[in-house]
Amino acid sequence: MALQTAALLILAQNYAGDIARQINRRSQTLALLRKVAGEGKNIAWAAESDGANAEAFAEGADAANFAADAQGSAIIPWALYRSNFSVSDFARSAARSSRTPEGNIELIARDIQNGAATLSSKINVDLFTGQSGQTPGQIVGFDEAIGLTNNTYATIDRSSAAYWRPYVVDPGSATVLTQAQVRTDLSTIMKAGGVKPNLALVGPDTLNAIRATFDGQIIYDLLNVQTNDGEIALNAGTGAIRFGGCAFVEDKDCTEGKIYYLNTDAVEVQHLPFDGPAMGGADEQMDSDLTDGVEAIPFGMKIEALSRNGPADRVMMQVQPQLRVRRPNQCGVRKNVKYS
Repeated sequence: MALQTAALLILAQNYAGDIARQINRRSQTLALLRKVAGEGKNIAWAAESDGANAEAFAEGADAANFAADAQGSAIIPWALYRSNFSVSDFARSAARSSRTPEGNIELIARDIQNGAATLSSKINVDLFTGQSGQTPGQIVGFDEAIGLTNNTYATIDRSSAAYWRPYVVDPGSATVLTQAQVRTDLSTIMKAGGVKPNLALVGPDTLNAIRATFDGQIIYDLLNVQTNDGEIALNAGTGAIRFGGCAFVEDKDCTEGKIYYLNTDAVEVQHLPFDGPAMGGADEQMDSDLTDGVEAIPFGMKIEALSRNGPADRVMMQVQPQLRVRRPNQCGVRKNVKYS
């Protein structure tokens, strides 16, 4: 009698445990920055520049010099982001009737979670590199908002508006970072904007270079970062240190070789809340927070069931975000930091 082996048997295939995600969608910057509900057809605020005067005067002298601070209109259009998925009836039936992996049993719920994490990651990327004037529109990221001094940001031209310029330093080639450079960065921003930055965003390799620069100094490895929204816990495994009162935090999406200095009181991610169902109808839609696959991010997201396409459900998940840097002169970027 021939030996019966596993290859000769028809057995159900079971998978141990849940599904193991292999994609890094953590969105550290989006989680750290203040999230604010906006309003209207765009983000608009008044930016006030220097113009008022003060003077010493002689006793009895009549007032002759009159002046006031000028105001400019800052405007940024909203950006629209979405994630779509479609699931066939057969896929849902097969997933529901299978015992493992457990994460596929509620297939639409898993796709919603994955779509939300993908949206978070896309927004987090564009917080750094998103550009104005694109079709379709994007988040106007830090590279434009605080990484240039001669561009137009939020409709205000920096070539003629010195008050609207951030602190930007670029040695022109990859340069080893020094403690003196960091101290100069922090103090120069303080002179321009009145406060030192309390958050600096860097890539993981750049953070390693900063650690080497500060080696032997008093450094604190951080589990939490203090922002104007209170103390925020970092994602597990995220590197962060404090120097000169500023928390240096790594983000996978941060451009290596740059240090993005932020005053968290002057920076926020806004989102435009969605209206309810049209005409009072019972549209199949719900609001939810974003997630980066690790933790919930309080940010308005609309989940809507679209019309079916044959024997398949279709779902669209939307957010309407934009980055606002209210005081560019309280922020800045150091470029060309040598990190390898």
